[in-house]
Amino acid sequence: MAKEINIERFYPHPIEKVWNAIATSEALSDWLMPNDFKLEIGHEFTFKTKPQPGFDGVVKCTVIDFVVPTRLSYTWQGGPLKKPTTVSFELKSKANGTVLSFKHSGFEGFINQYIVRFILGSGWKDLLFKKIKLYLDK
Repeated sequence: MAKEINIERFYPHPIEKVWNAIATSEALSDWLMPNDFKLEIGHEFTFKTKPQPGFDGVVKCTVIDFVVPTRLSYTWQGGPLKKPTTVSFELKSKANGTVLSFKHSGFEGFINQYIVRFILGSGWKDLLFKKIKLYLDK
């Protein structure tokens, strides 16, 4: 069984619009969570949402890599994830839109590799198949 989450999705929108959706604080707040994201290597930021049992509602992140408008990666740590994991977006322009390849990797330990990864995988699917699509279609 894979120890990462991989999702590929096509959006009928130009790469610049999809890039804006994943690489600006305002857009991320709309479809993901409220945040203080800045597109700067080393910038530490947080996503905040409603607390759940075992999760205080805060995800701590650090921007680790980006190439405008094709690649963005940041760390992701919160709840039972005691060590940072990595969230990565790769964008490829197509004649009629953009392909987004998403990866969330670095899950260590049985609970994180199986339970937490499953829960996050379901959440990312909802976000990338529904929520970001609604944002892009506005």
